[in-house]
Amino acid sequence: MHRKDFYVGLIMLLLSGAILVQVLRSPTSQDTSGPGPFFFPVITALLMGGLSVLLMLQGLKGPSTPSSAAGGERMWKRILWIVFWCFLYGIMIETAGYLLSTGIVTFALLAYFNRGRWIMNVSFSLLTPLSIYILFDKLLKSPLPKGWLDF
Repeated sequence: MHRKDFYVGLIMLLLSGAILVQVLRSPTSQDTSGPGPFFFPVITALLMGGLSVLLMLQGLKGPSTPSSAAGGERMWKRILWIVFWCFLYGIMIETAGYLLSTGIVTFALLAYFNRGRWIMNVSFSLLTPLSIYILFDKLLKSPLPKGWLDF
């Protein structure tokens, strides 16, 4: 397992480097009143790069352990579940709107990974989209898809 950590860390480090290069090569605006439009992408790329290096170092530490066939099959089911809901989210967000589609997808993913924790799943499925909606749509005035419910 540790060997896989090293390779995943290496791939993520390359990806974060590519993101950082693209952000730094992008044209900048002359507005100096705030941190600028590339502040969060640069911070995210640097954070992702740092975590990638830590994962690579963790992968170098210990011996490689063989993975079981049952664990691999379970991992593929999880990956397919996530890909399915991401695909569905991409279709739903414009028609159903941000709040409804994000709430449904968040609940579906939480219900799969946190089975039996209904109160926590429902709470996070309601609070996460609502808090992001308030932050972006109301405070930052960055409109999110409204959908057919018009909110």
